[in-house]
Amino acid sequence: MYPRAIENYFAPTDVAEVLTLLQQHGEQAKLLAGGQSLMPLMKLRLAEPQTIIDLNQVAALDDIREENGRLYIGALARHADVATHPLILQSYPLLADAARNIGDPQIRNRGTIAGSLVHADPSADYPPAVMALDGQLVVAKADGGTRTVLIDDFLAGPLMSDIGEDELVTRIEIPAPTPHSGGAYAKHSQVAGDFAIISVAAHITLDPSGICRQASIVVGGVIPKPGRAEQAAGLLQGKILDAPLLTQAGEAAAEEVETEDDVRASAAYRSQLIRVTVPEVVRQASTRAEE
Repeated sequence: MYPRAIENYFAPTDVAEVLTLLQQHGEQAKLLAGGQSLMPLMKLRLAEPQTIIDLNQVAALDDIREENGRLYIGALARHADVATHPLILQSYPLLADAARNIGDPQIRNRGTIAGSLVHADPSADYPPAVMALDGQLVVAKADGGTRTVLIDDFLAGPLMSDIGEDELVTRIEIPAPTPHSGGAYAKHSQVAGDFAIISVAAHITLDPSGICRQASIVVGGVIPKPGRAEQAAGLLQGKILDAPLLTQAGEAAAEEVETEDDVRASAAYRSQLIRVTVPEVVRQASTRAEE
């Protein structure tokens, strides 16, 4: 199926111009970044915008840098850049893991991190990864102000995010990791690069003796949005992460994260995947924390 013809196309060069256009065209406008979510929706006629606002000429929306104790990722940073950026590989490998799991090379070279988060597919790779790292999104408003939203609050449900018609995500912010921290991400899908049947993101902080001081475990591929396995993470804190404890954490995560049947997998199969994947991902995260 072909998309309906659009009436207006704009290619602004700064954020202020984008916000003005959003105000002028309201709900009839859609933002185009990488197009990996918007274009399929338009082809299926699930989205029929009259106006397209192309963000690809907007300056300074694709930078990746560390500043004031935080990682700043511009909204237009491509998946391929997140997967290969030296700063992310060194200090935020969990994000690189997630980016490498997205789609195929063509999708990774076009798709953007903010586009994925705004689309809010519960089976996407970035949401659990950014949640495990306690990320925030910075949203520019039409009145010239900004607001900052925790990723947990930004993801409202399947294909629903906390973004107004006249607002624009400009960057993602993630706190810099403390010493002896490490993260990892893995997913199970029907074929490589597909959406997750389930995914697991974990971020671990150890003390110098190897005792876990902080743990975050997030499970994706579940409805209505990725869920924190807080009981499983709580089991790890204050303890050495040995094999029996990791197995116990996997059992706890499978019990507390609710799963459902769909065309990709049964609820029981998803729970079993959580049970065996959580220990593997936590083990990799703790290994990275020791490096």
